[in-house]
Amino acid sequence: LHDRISSQTDVKVRAITVSDVLGEVREALEVLKSQGKVRFYGMTGVGEPKGIHEVVASGMVSTVQTVYNLINASAGTVAPAGFDMPDYDRLIDLAAEKQVGVIVIRVLAAGALTGTSVRHPVAVPTVAPIGSGRDFQQDESRAQEFAFLVDEGFAGDMPEASIRFALSNPGVSTVLVGYSDLDHLEKSVRYAAKGPLPAEALARLPQAWSKFVS
Repeated sequence: LHDRISSQTDVKVRAITVSDVLGEVREALEVLKSQGKVRFYGMTGVGEPKGIHEVVASGMVSTVQTVYNLINASAGTVAPAGFDMPDYDRLIDLAAEKQVGVIVIRVLAAGALTGTSVRHPVAVPTVAPIGSGRDFQQDESRAQEFAFLVDEGFAGDMPEASIRFALSNPGVSTVLVGYSDLDHLEKSVRYAAKGPLPAEALARLPQAWSKFVS
């Protein structure tokens, strides 16, 4: 299920309500399951966080894709007071409680966390944020708060820091990384093999997040 969860149904922006999901959508997916066409189904957790939580708490889905990155880590930690981005309110913890697999999306914040403003020739030239700042420029600016991870040797570059950060949360099942070439894929595999970021690095992240408030 890839539609936004909202308080009102709006087909123009692919937004549906929790009632839609737990009603007709669930019925349709269960038919596909009974026919053997799918074994499991999941959802993309975008839209209104409260509604996303309701769907995951229902036990309907087997997996949830969630925005979780260095800029907006609220799916895995308590957001600071006045947080000015979508607050996913520790969705990863809820998913673990309900035995729902967690698929991290936007781990590089559409490129804002790559450490460079130069986009790959085959990459989309401009990308709107999902679950982070008001625009890509704000995300790039906020990404600078995490430069210490590279400068102080916790990671070799920002993509490594970002991927290993996501994998540091035990509730994360897998991380989707956007690839523009084979080198990106091979590097991501090497980064993942290094395991979580050091505890010392993780302990310093809340100081950066405390600045992302209105």
